[in-house]
Order: sequence, then C-alpha cells, then structure tokens
Amino acid sequence: MLSLSNRIQNYFKKQLPSNSFTLSIFLFFRNYLQITMTLNLKIPHNYLCALEKTDQNSDFHSIIAALSSSKYKTLLTCKASIYQETLREFWKNANVQVQDKKPWGITSTGGEILVSITPQTISEVFEMNDHTCSTSFPKHEYQTDLTERGYEGQMDKTTLQKGNFPPPMKFLFHTLLMCISNKTTAFNEIPLYIQYLGYAIMAKANFNYSRKIFNDIVKNVNNIKAKKKAFLLFPRFLSYYLQKRIPADSAQVLIQGAPCQINSLSSETFTRISESKDLKT
Repeated sequence: MLSLSNRIQNYFKKQLPSNSFTLSIFLFFRNYLQITMTLNLKIPHNYLCALEKTDQNSDFHSIIAALSSSKYKTLLTCKASIYQETLREFWKNANVQVQDKKPWGITSTGGEILVSITPQTISEVFEMNDHTCSTSFPKHEYQTDLTERGYEGQMDKTTLQKGNFPPPMKFLFHTLLMCISNKTTAFNEIPLYIQYLGYAIMAKANFNYSRKIFNDIVKNVNNIKAKKKAFLLFPRFLSYYLQKRIPADSAQVLIQGAPCQINSLSSETFTRISESKDLKT
C-alpha cells in the first residue's frame, strides 16, 4: 500500500495541470509530509530522572545527592508539556547559522514566533553556567577517577560498559544516558562525552555540556535538511526551552494538538540496578 505522501503526490501528478504554481504547491506538500510524517518521538529518550531519596534506595543516596547538587539538576528535572506538532514545526523551520564554516546558532519558530538557540542560551535556560568550560578532559584524569570509583574492565576503547560499574555508579550513568544524552538505544554503552559528564559531576569539575546539546541539535537539523534519519530529539529539553524563551503573553502559540508527557525513571530502576537486571525504566 502506498504511503499517504505517495498517494498525495500521485494525485497532484494526475489531477492538476503542469504549471509553476501547481508545481510549487506540490513541492511544498511533498516536503512538508516528508518531514512531519517521519519526525516522531522515540522511547526511551530524554526521560525525567528519579532523585527522591527513600529507605529503599539508600545505597544510591550519595549519587542522588551528587546529581541534585550538580549544575545539571535543571537539565535532569525540568518539565514542560510536550506538543509534538509544535516540535515538528520547530524542526521543519530550523536553520543552522554558520560563521567561518562553524555553526554558532540555530533559528526557527515556536508557534510562528522566531526563536534562536546557541550554546550560551542553552547554558542560561538550563542554569548550567558552563558555556565557557572545557569540552573534554585528559584521558588519564577521568579514567583514573572512574577506576577508583569501581570500574572493572579494559579502558582501551572510547566506549565503556555500564555493567562494569558497581550499582551506585551504574545508576549515575544510567540516569545520564536515559535522561540527558542523545541516545535512544544501546544504554549499556557509555560514550566518551557521558564519561566526561559523569566524571565532572562526581569530581565537581567544570564541563561544557551545553555545547554537546547544541551540536546534537545541529546534527539533527542537518539530517532533516539532507532527508536523512532524524527524530524529535530532546523533546523535554526543547519544550522547556521554548516555554522559557517565548514571552509569557504569547505562550498560547506553543499549544498545537494534544500534549503528551515524557516518561520518568521509577523506583524500579534502583531495584533492577541492585539485581543487575536489564534496565528499561
């Protein structure tokens, strides 16, 4: 069976005369459908974290405290109603601003209101104050720290295995992977930038995570433009960002369609980590 996009294309080809105006309409609807029909939420991705201390998760209290006192708390806990049509509009209209062949900003619309995103505005909205910090650490520095915190395994590759950490550190990286990384699969693998982030949180080192988020958004915009694989990246972050950057008297423009809520990590997360079971919550 033909997709809706293909059926509409066939209709335009068969039913309407061939002229430049018709062609423009056809191309508009074709491009719109190609974008809006393929940009969807992915689950799990960009979850809310679990930072409530209970008697049942006492083994994890030190990690909960570290996350709660870190500059990334807003990033981990921010909530906003998520309107998928609003997010699709943002991604459809997004453009990367480049200077000297390097991206420095993104412009788009939220409810037809112009919005800009830069590493600095990301840092400001999510209260990280990190846009002037380092984007990496010396290898021996963070690897020594992670080894002292219980990692058991070779570190000869850029990716570490979450299962090689003791339960508290496993919870730390599970939270970072599920809640604030760009990942949608392979949550047992810890990429280098999440290693940096975990080290920064535990060692109270300064790390520029705003730049990483910005780069991920740029990549998703470029993938959309090139009609490559893309999705509704960071729906929780982006919804919160739009809510904060669009004036309160215009906030109604963000409401398009029915809202949805992003899932949260649950108390079951601690039980599964303690029992070394597969983690999906």
